[in-house]
Amino acid sequence: MDIDIIKKYDLKKIYTEQKIDFNHKLNYLFIMPCVNRLERNAIQVIDKTFENFEKNGLFDTSLNNVNWRFLLLESGSTDLSYLDSLKPYLEKYNDRISILCSNSPLDGPRNIFRIFEIANKINQSNEFDYIVWMDDDILVCENFLKNLDIWVRNYMNFTLFGSLYTPYHSFPINPNSKPNSNVRKSYIRSYHGSCCTIFKPCLAKYMLPYWFKTNLLRNVVEPDLRFRESIMKFFPNIQFFLVSYPSLVYHLNIGSAIYGHKQIKKGHQCREFVGIQNDPKWYIDYEPIKRNISLEYIEKNSDSSEEKIEDNK
Repeated sequence: MDIDIIKKYDLKKIYTEQKIDFNHKLNYLFIMPCVNRLERNAIQVIDKTFENFEKNGLFDTSLNNVNWRFLLLESGSTDLSYLDSLKPYLEKYNDRISILCSNSPLDGPRNIFRIFEIANKINQSNEFDYIVWMDDDILVCENFLKNLDIWVRNYMNFTLFGSLYTPYHSFPINPNSKPNSNVRKSYIRSYHGSCCTIFKPCLAKYMLPYWFKTNLLRNVVEPDLRFRESIMKFFPNIQFFLVSYPSLVYHLNIGSAIYGHKQIKKGHQCREFVGIQNDPKWYIDYEPIKRNISLEYIEKNSDSSEEKIEDNK
């Protein structure tokens, strides 16, 4: 089938421009690539990440309108003992949390490529509505799953993909946006940082063709930038995507130290974070989206003085 026809079909599935009913059950697959960071000259923090997830409600099983699964993609580490700290969660949520190990060592891009292979298969089975790509060195706000779910219901049918982690500039969707609005737009060209990237499974197929052909993706190396450049390759006319405001996810700021030649390089951080001890309570203010802030405004250029930004990170 012609790629333009496939894209048109997929874009109709992605941009329905309709809020998702609160009573409609959504199925989420959280996918987290992980590695024994000590083998990559970096700090081990996955135990702190999971401790935070448990405390702040990512593993909430009480929501009747939400079904979730959590998949860790282990990258073929020699020593898997670093996963011992996760045993309590694997036992408690044995039907929801699982680990898929690699038979051979994989670098970051090759391990993360598995996300899109899995998501592409899921797209054919319709088992999950959304993929949530997360990193293994993050923290989240209180009642994270409840807030994520409401944000998805309100906004994910109005954007190619979304993020609850925003280390780049973002702008009001339109001049009439409420000052306390929990959604803003960002340029796709500014995207970096995969700490909490959300997309529908049908988007995954567009990551597969050029992931390892970086000469066709402006020679970017990092997986988050390969994602961005693949999006721009296939959807050059779409400028913006939606992000939460403020961020619900905090990066522990050690991600870029994972490479052996970057012993002490700090990673990116979000501009504003709700806080690990704060609950934004977005699920309390569940209001229908007004038609006048749909795609017409999302794709309209921002008037902000911050519009001129770096298009590479």
